[in-house]
Amino acid sequence: MRQNRIIAVILLAFVMVWGYLTTYLPETTMIEEPGPKFFPFIILILMAFFSVLLFFDNGKRESPTELETESLQEEGVRENEVFPISSALKLFGVFFLGILMIYFLGFNVGMIIALSTMLRMIGWKLLPRAIVFSTVATLGVFFLFDWLLRIPLPTGILF
Repeated sequence: MRQNRIIAVILLAFVMVWGYLTTYLPETTMIEEPGPKFFPFIILILMAFFSVLLFFDNGKRESPTELETESLQEEGVRENEVFPISSALKLFGVFFLGILMIYFLGFNVGMIIALSTMLRMIGWKLLPRAIVFSTVATLGVFFLFDWLLRIPLPTGILF
């Protein structure tokens, strides 16, 4: 628990330094646009909030009941399971290939394929569920950026 408080204080110090540095950013560069100061401000607020939560976290967690432990083991979740480096490298490789697919095929297609593959790699057993989740998440990001923020996402050079 002491380590959490040390990390929280370091994060809060980082937030204060970063907040001071962002005071020199202009409010806006174009009328009706959020401007360069907006996104760092949002990130700083969230970081400060979660750092305060971390500082006051007492670290007490309820241990799962016997029934919950059995259901987790049936789903394939093991306690203290070590994540091998080869799996991490494979996941990074899929992430890198996802970036290439986004470049060549466009954001929507590349993200759906890459995210579905990554979900399958981390243990989602039902492939249709991973595809549906990936599609919904991708469309959510697309609508947020393309429609709300009017920031175009990559369309791909092949199409």
